[in-house]
Amino acid sequence: MENYLNQIKNILSELQTNKVYIVGKGPSLANINPDRLVDGVVFNLNDSERFYPGHFSILHSFWAFQSVQQNEFKSKCYISDRSFPEHINSIKLEYEPDNYESFNSISSSLLSKPVVISDFLFITAIQLVLYTARTLNIKLDVYFLGFDFGDANTVKIVEDHSGHSKALADAILHTQEDLFKSVKSYIDKNFASLNVIHVGEKIYSKTSVFKFNKESIKEDYKYKTNIELYEDIKLQIANNIPVVVAELTNNHIGDEERLRTMIRLSKEQGADMIKVQKRDVSTFYTKEELESDYNSPFGKTLKDYRESVELTDYLFEVLIEECKLNEICWFTSILDKNSYDYILKYDPPLIKLPSTISNHRNYLSLVAETFTGDVVVSTGFTDKEYESFVLQSFNKSNNLFLLQCTSSYPAPPESCNIAVINHYNNLKISDYDNIIPGYSSHDVGPLASQMAVSAGALMLEKHVKFGNLDWIHFDGVALDLTKGELANYVKEIKKAVTINGSKDKKPQKAEHHKYKINSKSN
Repeated sequence: MENYLNQIKNILSELQTNKVYIVGKGPSLANINPDRLVDGVVFNLNDSERFYPGHFSILHSFWAFQSVQQNEFKSKCYISDRSFPEHINSIKLEYEPDNYESFNSISSSLLSKPVVISDFLFITAIQLVLYTARTLNIKLDVYFLGFDFGDANTVKIVEDHSGHSKALADAILHTQEDLFKSVKSYIDKNFASLNVIHVGEKIYSKTSVFKFNKESIKEDYKYKTNIELYEDIKLQIANNIPVVVAELTNNHIGDEERLRTMIRLSKEQGADMIKVQKRDVSTFYTKEELESDYNSPFGKTLKDYRESVELTDYLFEVLIEECKLNEICWFTSILDKNSYDYILKYDPPLIKLPSTISNHRNYLSLVAETFTGDVVVSTGFTDKEYESFVLQSFNKSNNLFLLQCTSSYPAPPESCNIAVINHYNNLKISDYDNIIPGYSSHDVGPLASQMAVSAGALMLEKHVKFGNLDWIHFDGVALDLTKGELANYVKEIKKAVTINGSKDKKPQKAEHHKYKINSKSN
C-alpha cells in the first residue's frame, strides 16, 4: 500500500484538492461534462477509462482487463488482482470473493480488514479512499458518477463487454444498489472524513448531473433569480416554443429529500417550470371535511393527511433553493386568501388559480384586483360563463395563461376538448392579446398534449410523481419520474413542436419536386 499512498499523496498535492471521483459505467455518464473531473483524483471501475481515463483503475474481471488492454491502458495506475505488463504502472492486491456472510458485514469492516479486490469494486474504491483520508488525516468529498443501477438494456456511453445476460446484469445491479445504499448510510453515520455524494436521479442522490456540471471550480457562478428565470420563460413563449410545467402538486408529501429529488428529476427530464400547491388547511376545509376518514401514513383523517403534505416555511425555502440551483422557474397554485397573502412575501412573478376553485368568486376577484404579476387560470369543469368572468376580471396589461382542462382523473379522450385551445387563440387574436393559450393535461399519454401544441398551446402542465403511493389524491394520472416518464413526454412534445412548424408558408429545405414549364402545358 505504500506505493499507492505515495502516488495519491503526490496527486493530491499537485491538484491541491480534496475531491475524489469514482466513475462507474451507467448511462448518466453521457451527460457528465468530463472537464469537471480535472480538479480531483479519478478512480475508474472496470473499463470506465473509456469514458475518462483517470489516475487509478480498479478491475478484477478478465473482460475488463481485455477491454483496457484493447484501449491501450489509458489510466495512470491499475489496481487489480491480475498481473499487468511490466511497463504498466500497477498495484496488485489480493482478491476476496464475497458471500452472504461477508455481504452483511461489508459496511462494518471497511476499515478493520486489509484493502482487497472485492466483487463489488466500489467497495475497494471506498476502502482506498478511507485509507487515504485516515492516513493523511484529511477530509475528502467523494463523488460517485455513473452509478445509475438502472435497466441493463439502457444505452450506455461505455459499451458493456461483460457478456452478461440482461437478467443476470439486472440482478447484479439490484444487489449493487442495495449494498451501495447500505454502505453510504454507514459512512454518513460513522466516517466524518468522507462526504459521499451520489450524482444522479435517486432519492439518495445529493446532486443531479445538471448541478454537478454547473458547479464552478472558481465557485463564482451567479445563479439566476426566479424572476430572471421567468423572464427566460417569457422569451421562450415569445418564440412560440411551448413550456412544460412539472406539476408536483403535493406529491412531495412534505418530505425534503423527496421534494429536492423531484425538482432535480423534473429539470433533468426536460421540464421548464415547477409548480406546487398551497392551501391553508385549517380554513380551506370545513370541520366535517377535516374530520372525515382518510387513511394515510400520517393518520386516519383528511386533516392528518392534508396538514402533513403541505409545504412548510422551511420546505418553501428548500423549494426556492433547489429550483435556483437547478435553474428552473417555480410557481404555485394558490387556493385561498390566506395562502395568497403568504405567497406574496416571495414576490412571485406568476401564480396559478386552479380549476378546483372556479366557484370561489370573491377570492378570485381579490386576486384579479391586487396581484400585479402574470396569472395562470385553468378552466376544468367550467363553461362560457366562467370564461367571461375571467376575461372581465383580469387586467389586460398582464399575461393571462388560459389553460383548457378537464377535471377528470384520468380524462377520457372524448372529454379532452382540445378545440377549446383554438377558441382561446381566436380570443387572443381578436380582443385579448394578453392571453397565452395552454393545456393542463389529466389524460393518459402524450397525444392530447401533442394536439394541444398544434392548436396553439404554449404552456403544458403535467402531473408528476416519485413512485406510486396509493393514498395520494389522483396519483394515477401523474408521470412517474423514477421511470423517466416525464422525459418521454417531453420528447413527444418536442416532436409535435417540430411537426407543427411555423405559421409562415414558405418552401422547405426538404422540398424538391416541381414540373418544368413548357410551351404545350402552360
